[in-house]
Amino acid sequence: MMNNLLKFLYERLWVPLFGRILMLLSTFIEGKKPKEKPTYDLTNKEHDS
Repeated sequence: MMNNLLKFLYERLWVPLFGRILMLLSTFIEGKKPKEKPTYDLTNKEHDS
């Protein structure tokens, strides 16, 4: 139960929120926008090993 809650909060809150903040910060530091739009989807099973 607790693991599912933590996994849900990580995938739905932590990664999207802080991932966007980090992207904005790196864009500001580098002075250019990324070429490709980043994805915050951790539920994509295609890339899992």
